[in-house]
Amino acid sequence: MEIKRLFADEGAVSPVIGVILMVAVTVILSAVIGTFALGLGTTQDTAPQSTWGTDYSSGGSSDTLTLSHESGDPMEADRLSVVITGSDSNDDRYSLSTFGVTGEVSAGTEVKVDSGGVGSDLDLSAATVRLVWEDEDTDDQADSATLLVWEGPDA
Repeated sequence: MEIKRLFADEGAVSPVIGVILMVAVTVILSAVIGTFALGLGTTQDTAPQSTWGTDYSSGGSSDTLTLSHESGDPMEADRLSVVITGSDSNDDRYSLSTFGVTGEVSAGTEVKVDSGGVGSDLDLSAATVRLVWEDEDTDDQADSATLLVWEGPDA
């Protein structure tokens, strides 16, 4: 008769199930919080793959550097910027609209980096020019990729 009573006694089942549920809830909450803390819950666009060519001409008081999108992924012009360092201007960043390029940039598009866009004489002979793509979902420059680096003849 003791065996029937042993199987019928469910007094210890409720606390055991309660502990198991508490552990499960703790593990799930830890996983969710850890995912957001490590940044795994956010998405980031990948930089487009593209090939760019350059053509430099020096003349008079201003230089011109033409950046040509030769092949690869199309991209939006507002996500691209030209960064010029080591020239008359110190580490200046210009959007492509500064040089008259808007909309989609695809194979065949040319960007003329010259004094007309910058607004002053531009000496690129000792400058480094970078074409930078930026992720649109963030203002952090760490989420960017350099698509092209050009160095002037005296750099």
